[in-house]
Amino acid sequence: MKTMLSKIFGQNWRSSSSGIATVVAVCTSIAIHSDPSLVAFLPDPAEVYIIGISKLVAVVSGIIFALTVKDAAVTGGTVAQTSEAKDRTNGENIWINYN
Repeated sequence: MKTMLSKIFGQNWRSSSSGIATVVAVCTSIAIHSDPSLVAFLPDPAEVYIIGISKLVAVVSGIIFALTVKDAAVTGGTVAQTSEAKDRTNGENIWINYN
């Protein structure tokens, strides 16, 4: 799965995939909240459940996006992203000490 996501989104696949999930979840939640007739065909308990789940998914995916948008594996972090950077660091992870 990682390999496939890496091929589709590149080195920053974590932030890209969680960002797309956030956009889809927020748009779905807004659409349902703006026009409740989208789920009006469902029984009342299911309708409330779907609305609640859509809002929960929007919040959770937003938190995941916030946590991964600039993680340690993104350029400038601790993992060399290009072959030139890997050659420069001998393929080792980079730990910057600011002390």
